[in-house]
Amino acid sequence: MKYKNVKVLKHITFLLDNQIKPCAVFELDGTLLYVNDSFRKEFVYEGKENINEFFISSTTDIWYDVTGSIKKIEKQTFDVNIRLNQDRVGVVKMQLEYFDDVQQVIAIFDAPQNSVDNVGKTYRQAFRNSDSFMVVIDRDGLIYDVNDLHTSFFNLPKDYFVGKSVEAIVKLFPEDSELLTNYFEDVNLYGFAEITTRYVRNMDEVSYYQISTLYDSETRTYLIRMNNRTEEMAMEKRLAHSNSLSTIGELAASIAHEIRNPMTTLKGFVQLLKISATVDTMKYLSVIDEEIDRMESILNEMLILSKPGLNEKTTFSLGVLVADMIQVVYPKALMDGITITQKDNILKDSLIVGDSDKIKQVLLNLFKNGIEAMTPGGNLSIFVNLDTPGKVILGVSDTGKGMDKYQVKQVFMPFFTTKSDGSGLGLPFVLKNIEDHGGTVVVESEVDIGTTFIVTFPAAIGHAPVADTTKKRVLSQ
Repeated sequence: MKYKNVKVLKHITFLLDNQIKPCAVFELDGTLLYVNDSFRKEFVYEGKENINEFFISSTTDIWYDVTGSIKKIEKQTFDVNIRLNQDRVGVVKMQLEYFDDVQQVIAIFDAPQNSVDNVGKTYRQAFRNSDSFMVVIDRDGLIYDVNDLHTSFFNLPKDYFVGKSVEAIVKLFPEDSELLTNYFEDVNLYGFAEITTRYVRNMDEVSYYQISTLYDSETRTYLIRMNNRTEEMAMEKRLAHSNSLSTIGELAASIAHEIRNPMTTLKGFVQLLKISATVDTMKYLSVIDEEIDRMESILNEMLILSKPGLNEKTTFSLGVLVADMIQVVYPKALMDGITITQKDNILKDSLIVGDSDKIKQVLLNLFKNGIEAMTPGGNLSIFVNLDTPGKVILGVSDTGKGMDKYQVKQVFMPFFTTKSDGSGLGLPFVLKNIEDHGGTVVVESEVDIGTTFIVTFPAAIGHAPVADTTKKRVLSQ
């Protein structure tokens, strides 16, 4: 650039060259006469001849008012939107000083990296370090950037997203593609929308993502934020299931007396009829008596669901209790041709706190279900595992017909059963009492292979991992 007034070089250049802040000298019409090295470094400089070319339109609009009054007010300071290097835009403070003798203006700018750039860095760090999956989409619907959670959320590389259409995101949710299409239409209409949808990674792994999208009209970009709500959804399902059990319990308690009164009357008349009954009639009365007993048994199981758990808390060995209950079901296993395999652990160390009578009922239900699920020649495998610190783990596996995925999901629902004569209340009772003891239960099953129940209880005392010294004791038929 050629300077129009050599006085700039003689009187001002030396001072401006030693300024850390960006500085420029220009005439009242905005023609640039001189800029220092800091100005060249911070602002987009090449090819520009007028100071107005550096400013965004909002600053240019007020520029003529400023220059028009600067002759009266020799110094002025105000904020300007200015184009920075590296395709950035920032708001910086500019101080103007007018020299009437040469009719030139000196502009001194605050260094932009001390203000706007730091804010930009903060936003970029927040974007990168967010615990949500973040996506930036431009006004044409192309994905401009994503943060580093693309792998943990979708197990996909960054290249799958960046530069692609928003359809790349819709395709990840094939079951809800139409719903997501309508969702983005709502974003365009209202500027914001939110939805929760399922992401099926594979047949055995389903995640729930809450998707929020905001449209910024100033930058004309969309910001998508995804949060993983899988755990929250599982908790909501468990809560709904718990509520259903509670409802069943309340219904059972309310109708118990109404059912028991006629049942008592029927049972009394059956006993009276037996006194004078013939041999043939006695057969029918015996069947009636057995059915009444079965009705009472079902009613008792329903009532158990309505009773509060943990009546009496004691500390006892789960391993010892398991061994005792195996002896109880052993005669039935022997008659049904079932082998029971017990993997022995250090039984005295498997201490838990709770109601031992309730846990006995849990064990009897699990053992009885496993035996009844098998045909002669089947094997019921039972173990107590102490390898997880602070946990006592019980495993019960059978080699029966197994269950499909639908049956596994329904197995703890009241009245759901795969047995022709089952009440469907045994496993809801099991789940209720395990949860009352602070435990969890997981079911694994394959059709024609068998089923495994993994029950975890909090240990009464902490345990260090125990080396596997198991041996097998087989009770054969």
